[in-house]
Amino acid sequence: MPTSPAFQSSNFGIRRAVGVSESPFTGSQQVQVYPKAQWFATLTLPTMSKTQAREWVNFFVLCEGRRNTFLLSDPDYKSINGTATTAAVAADKDTGTTVVNLTIGTGKTLNKGSYIQFGTGASSRLHMVVDDNTSNGNVSIQPPLKDPITTTTTVTIASPVGLFRMDNNELAWDADHLSRFGVSFSCSEAL
Repeated sequence: MPTSPAFQSSNFGIRRAVGVSESPFTGSQQVQVYPKAQWFATLTLPTMSKTQAREWVNFFVLCEGRRNTFLLSDPDYKSINGTATTAAVAADKDTGTTVVNLTIGTGKTLNKGSYIQFGTGASSRLHMVVDDNTSNGNVSIQPPLKDPITTTTTVTIASPVGLFRMDNNELAWDADHLSRFGVSFSCSEAL
């Protein structure tokens, strides 16, 4: 994915599968939580010249609709919320867990709102830290782990990314009579 220009606007979030049924007679509710928790984004680039747009058009063509995947981060949260500069998995954890054991360094912090990445390349998974951590130990994350992690799993806390694919097989761009291009697209985490 091209890195320039920066996105003009972004809508980044998480989509979950939660079913709720409510009795029409008593109002009591039953909630069923399913494992789906998927990042999604809608991204808009500023108006670009034909030269700038060429890189983005090439990227769209290479995506081949929904076929191929790419790495993406939340464009508004690339910095670490805390003082930790590195992290490592301290204990193996299985799929579905929301608490991982990390080594982040004595006296270092990794606070809520920070994103964290487990794995690299096509196995990159993006998570958010949801509690403040002032030392090594348990770190609460969301969404739950989609893949098991081990003490050999790579952890990235500076500019973490996840694996995404386009939401649509039709990828388009707009151009006006002066060849100024407009580009907007939506994508979701590749699960």
